Amino acid sequence: MVSLIVAFQDDLKTEIPPMLEDLFKVNIPDSYDSLVTVVTMIILFYGASFLKDAAVKAVEDGALRRKLDNIVDQLAKNTGKSKEEIKKLLDAKYGKPATVKRLAKAVQGFFIPSQREGGVPILFDRERVEPEVVKEIPYAEEFSAREDFERYDSYNDVTLEIHAQDKDKISTGWAAVPKGVSETRLRMKLVEPVTAHDIWTKDTIRGDITVVSKLTSDGYAPAEIHLTAVRNSD
Repeated sequence: MVSLIVAFQDDLKTEIPPMLEDLFKVNIPDSYDSLVTVVTMIILFYGASFLKDAAVKAVEDGALRRKLDNIVDQLAKNTGKSKEEIKKLLDAKYGKPATVKRLAKAVQGFFIPSQREGGVPILFDRERVEPEVVKEIPYAEEFSAREDFERYDSYNDVTLEIHAQDKDKISTGWAAVPKGVSETRLRMKLVEPVTAHDIWTKDTIRGDITVVSKLTSDGYAPAEIHLTAVRNSD
């Protein structure tokens, strides 16, 4: 077993934004020893989930995401902030190329000792990080030379305005505006079990989507929609 008594290195300290410090200065559960521990845990698992999504090119509901959701749930209950508000704070902080790369480096540096030993558990103060969580985190080598970090965000029951279709490209020759998510027309890919028959000739549909955002100099920008389910159509 790897036991990491966190000494909060300088690179991690610089990644703890003041806005999160202000947010968490209320009723922290007894299971956490300090504000710095809470904020660092949130940042590490947020960054680890981001790296996994970028590596597998999708959003997966695995052990890592469940761990992040559990921590965010606890913090939401003890701060009075919603999970959505906490996520928006994190997205705002880590939405530029330089901060994304620093976050990736901090996450990889924290988890690599466990990864080198086969994904053994990590003790983070009183919090135990199980092997199934560690094993989902990509190795540093997968991102050492990457510049094309992508983000994958899932949305359910979104109204989509269909703007284009290419009959020669049945699964990928589509475009749509996901209302309430982006007002830009984005390229849309159909993902099984969705087929062209489900949306053919439709002007508007409602469905579940994953939005792929590309990292630009101005932050993340929606670039593509993956339509994963159709709920109804007009």
